[in-house]
Amino acid sequence: MTLGTWDPTLETADVELLLDPALLQRLIAYDREESLPQLEQLLNDEDKQRLAGLMKIDHASWQAASEDLSEADLIHLIRFFAVAENLPGWEAGADSPVIPLAKTLRKRGTRLDKALLQWLRDVNENRYLPYGPL
Repeated sequence: MTLGTWDPTLETADVELLLDPALLQRLIAYDREESLPQLEQLLNDEDKQRLAGLMKIDHASWQAASEDLSEADLIHLIRFFAVAENLPGWEAGADSPVIPLAKTLRKRGTRLDKALLQWLRDVNENRYLPYGPL
């Protein structure tokens, strides 16, 4: 187990900056390139702290930011955040970005397949994933 450091000034980062399309594409690439098992080593300490704020962005902002993403990109982000939530300081519970991303897919008529649902349970202990509190 590793311990992170906390800087309260970084938590107030602007939501728009955090949901920048270029950043989202970078996060998508971690799954696309099958780098999620090494995620903790690939993110530097500054990124770990700065990007942890992504876990607390409200669901409406996530849904707005994900409207223009493809279904494949949404799934990549779901997978990224399911793994990232295991990083120290990234715990999100019912605030997890996975929930609004999965909701965006459902609105499009796309359901998460059984294999992905099982994978989510295997890599993350957040009981709210992927659909939030019921």
